Amino acid sequence: PAMVAFQHGAGGIAALLTSFVELTRERGDLLPVGQLSGVLGIVIGAATFSGSMVASAKLASVMRQTPVILPKHDWILVAVLVGIGSLGVLAVLAAGSALLYATLALILLSIILGVVFALRIGGADMPVLISFLNATAGLAASFCGIIIQNRLLIACGATVAASGSILTHVMCRAMNRNLLKVFGGGGGS
Repeated sequence: PAMVAFQHGAGGIAALLTSFVELTRERGDLLPVGQLSGVLGIVIGAATFSGSMVASAKLASVMRQTPVILPKHDWILVAVLVGIGSLGVLAVLAAGSALLYATLALILLSIILGVVFALRIGGADMPVLISFLNATAGLAASFCGIIIQNRLLIACGATVAASGSILTHVMCRAMNRNLLKVFGGGGGS
């Protein structure tokens, strides 16, 4: 399971890097949908990468496997999401060095999002996190396919995202857990 989590992280970082390169190069031929897809590819790819690294570390017993709830955990998540939304808008509207700095800040906040999100999940709920990260890696790949205009990557990424989402739902039902409680840190109670 630790290797599977690591591989999802590799897919996330690949989508992040491709989206970053495409978004920060000359934008003359990049449509607005491509810009939006690039921002979403960066955010989802970076969060998938960092969340997968936390999951992999927990599964390999490098980190404590129990859930870690930070003080004001929900507020931290909300603040990071607001920051990501603001920087995402700036990244779509900016050009030149402002675009580069906004994109780098976006990557940093997205990495923090993945870590903070994955920390609160542990124990028996780790398979749900792994299947969810599978879905987000596919989603990031699909957005990456949109920005580079590759229909095969869009289709394959969407297929992985759909199958990962179905697997996440099925695993929650099989374990008699509520998905929102699992992601909220209360799945085991």
